[in-house]
Amino acid sequence: IIIGGGCAGLSLAYELQIHKKLENKTLGIIEPRSEYKKDRTWSFCILINHNFEECIEKSDIIFLCVKPQDLKTLCDEIIEFNISSKTFVSVAAGVKISELENLLPSSKIFRAMPNVGAKDNLGVTAIYSNHDSKEMVEKFKFIGESYEVENEDQIDLHTVLIGSGPAFFYDLMQEFEKRLDELLTDKESKRLVSIVFLSSIINAIKNGENLEELVESVASKGGTTEAALQKLDEKGFKKIFSEAVDAGIKRAKELSMN
Repeated sequence: IIIGGGCAGLSLAYELQIHKKLENKTLGIIEPRSEYKKDRTWSFCILINHNFEECIEKSDIIFLCVKPQDLKTLCDEIIEFNISSKTFVSVAAGVKISELENLLPSSKIFRAMPNVGAKDNLGVTAIYSNHDSKEMVEKFKFIGESYEVENEDQIDLHTVLIGSGPAFFYDLMQEFEKRLDELLTDKESKRLVSIVFLSSIINAIKNGENLEELVESVASKGGTTEAALQKLDEKGFKKIFSEAVDAGIKRAKELSMN
């Protein structure tokens, strides 16, 4: 069962269904409604007004896809039921395994951190648990690539590099397309050029080519590319990027402490 019908929850549900990872099991998404506080009734994606307790009891794997600030309230309701044989997977950023184990005692708990690409089956997910994670890593390959991290601190790095990373590139692409305005006025043509441009980069690195050699293959001695790269070096582009990642990691740790 998936608790939380936001982007993360719906992406998981969609990919589970189309890739037939349910192994003849029923998938449900439950999203809390305003009336939940009154009668403990949740709304199912297929079965309307299904009883929350029944949903929990009939599920073997429960994906917690609610916002971090809503997680404790949710867990306070869940622990009223028998959860000793349940497996919980939390995608809530900044909520540590130790806290989850306190919230959901006597259950098997995993942290999973997918990114925005999950909705297109191009996600990258980090998995961490105090239990064997091999099976869970395989389960998350249905939304792209997944891997197990050795320690929980690495989840913070993954959150920034892989989770926040797309926004870094979107931001850079905004400036790229802004300069394309000097070449193209048609919005659709401009975006098509961006897509082809990015696709060519992906195609160039997909076989594990050395990135430094790729740079050298484009940057002719004394040419325009070399001049542009020198300007990036002068401005400390790589250092700025690394410092931005560090700032994100620091914030992730602050959130986990709160």
